[in-house]
Amino acid sequence: MVPLNLDALNPAQREAVTAGDGPILILAGAGSGKTRVLTYRIAYLLSEQKLAAEELLAVTFTNKAAAEMRERLQTLLGPQASRLWISTFHSACARILRQDIERLGYRRNFTVYDESDAASTLSRAIEAANLPGAPNLGAIRVRIDQAKNEGLTPQDLAASEGPNDAVIADIYRLYQQRLHELNAVDFGDLLLLTHQLFQSHPEVLRRWRERFNYLLVDEYQDTNRVQYLLLRALAAGKDNICVVGDEDQSIYRWRGADIRNILEFERDFPAARIFKLEQNYRSTKTILAAAHTLIVHNTERKEKELWTNNESGDPITAFTGNTERDEADFIGREIARLCRESYKPADVVVFYRTNAQSRVIEEALVRRRIPYYVVGGLRFYDQREIKDLLAYLRVISNSADALSLTRLIGTPPRGIGARSIEAMEELAAREGMTLFDAMGRAESESSIALRISRQITALHEWLRDLIARASTMTVRAILEEVIDSSGFLKYLEGLIDGTARRESVSELLSAADIFDADFGGPGGLGDFLERVSLISDADQVSAKGGSVALMTLHTCKGLEYPVVFVAGMEEELFPHSRAQGPGELEEERRLLYVGMTRARRLLYLTNALSRELFGRRQESRPSRFLAEIDPGLIRRAALAPRNEPIRMPSTEPYIDYSESQIAHETNGELAVGARVEHPTFGAGVVRRREGRGEGAKAWVHFDRAGTKLLMLKFAKLRLIAQ
Repeated sequence: MVPLNLDALNPAQREAVTAGDGPILILAGAGSGKTRVLTYRIAYLLSEQKLAAEELLAVTFTNKAAAEMRERLQTLLGPQASRLWISTFHSACARILRQDIERLGYRRNFTVYDESDAASTLSRAIEAANLPGAPNLGAIRVRIDQAKNEGLTPQDLAASEGPNDAVIADIYRLYQQRLHELNAVDFGDLLLLTHQLFQSHPEVLRRWRERFNYLLVDEYQDTNRVQYLLLRALAAGKDNICVVGDEDQSIYRWRGADIRNILEFERDFPAARIFKLEQNYRSTKTILAAAHTLIVHNTERKEKELWTNNESGDPITAFTGNTERDEADFIGREIARLCRESYKPADVVVFYRTNAQSRVIEEALVRRRIPYYVVGGLRFYDQREIKDLLAYLRVISNSADALSLTRLIGTPPRGIGARSIEAMEELAAREGMTLFDAMGRAESESSIALRISRQITALHEWLRDLIARASTMTVRAILEEVIDSSGFLKYLEGLIDGTARRESVSELLSAADIFDADFGGPGGLGDFLERVSLISDADQVSAKGGSVALMTLHTCKGLEYPVVFVAGMEEELFPHSRAQGPGELEEERRLLYVGMTRARRLLYLTNALSRELFGRRQESRPSRFLAEIDPGLIRRAALAPRNEPIRMPSTEPYIDYSESQIAHETNGELAVGARVEHPTFGAGVVRRREGRGEGAKAWVHFDRAGTKLLMLKFAKLRLIAQ
């Protein structure tokens, strides 16, 4: 192997990379090259310390970060990198469970439920509990997620003293029981069940501990209690654990992240060595100075100050509008100006504290024909037709998945109604079998009409045959057979928005092709479904296509843009009204710090004196965070004249019309009277149309948002079947 060249590292990075065995904490400030250090550390252990690739486990929080690490290591190490285990926490735990979950009473072909399927299953559990005075579904989901993040079982939750915990513990128990019957797990289970596996089967823990001689953890400040327990269990004995993080960027307390994990690393590992990465390669001196004057107001942090050799750059721009429409208009006008000069829409991101803020910003961008996309909107894999096809794949992978089986029975419609399904469910409960097995005995059930029972039997036999052959087929081949044999495309042709849905099916086939190529052949269905289930909002972010990105600040970790806008800098919005205690307020400040340090060249902080949110207008006070930033680093932008015309030139050279996320008018289907759905405004009706082709626009009356004028080329409207 060629010796590793460390010339690309600065002295602090090199020291961290070449440290010997034992616990290591790398405090990596924003933009300080933490991914580079982590990948070089792995490469150093393999090339200079002569470790085998199989001895390392590297975990991070997003598929995007894991893929970036893998690509960099491919460059540094070549083919050896393919043997490395680099993944998210959830993917790593899923992989462990695929080998050992049978010890917990599950089968290895378990299904990983996404948020919507988990919510459906929980809803059934709440109905079964039939408990008077139980909290609503949302509150129950949040508390169960919290319990799993803390490593708590239903019995543990029942013993706690929180409000409603005793009631929620009963629902939690029924929910887990239902998931077990379906041979399914949710996201939290991937971590919790791995923890329980290690606790209840020491020999399993010992085997995994012996396999992984070195643990490397990215974004350690975001670990929750159960992730902390898993890492401590795997590291015990050797203590060869290297964690990289920055307590100033800990922003996920609401989903269980515990900042104490990084602040108390030296307590957990007394022999720990600490390295600080303080040279920033991303931002201007001005942006770093502004971020520092903000974050020093926090007490839960380790002392460090970022510095850079980059240029001083422009001052931070602050803008105050009379209303949120003034604020949005300034953002749209400024983006248009920047794009006429030297920037592209893909260079720009607009961050906000809550999703509700995006609507008025979208309107401002539409008026100026600026292409954009919203991160955290409807995921591709959450579209109805995609979930329908995934239901087939899930049943083929795990026939006990009754939730997916019920979905596929009805799509396309086969004349098998709810009463017939209920009869099969009763048979399954009576005989102690799965719903899938009950389908095979449908013709023996007198409560099901003979014509329908024959339909059920034919569907069961086809699925059973496909299940038997699936291990020898690629995901693409399985999908093609499902689509062809079920008549799925013909079913879509009958829908008013069938053309768009068929395009989504083509995209799914392309995704299967890419997966099959990566997997290297047939037999990867379970891995494909797992990959799909674990895609997060952050994985939707793309610099391709020439569009402005809109997203909440909680999605912005690991990203950087030449131009950053942070909208809604107002008390009770940012910091949020729910941030009551000192710890919560410090987390809000860290959230702004993370948003500010995403900017490479230009940073804008905007607010309004009056804002309508959730149907209520109220006066707003500027955020206290604005006063905490050195005023010498800020310049104020003037409010534009209220009657200033919106200039919409017929040609805008910066617009990339090939953007795949922009919805195009299809075969004249979008007629007056059509029922449509917008990703932000919701459902509505087309009231009037004007123009053709690229200049076409429509007035749409939305049920909740009122009437909006939209440029059809950029509006992302989806027709709704009526």
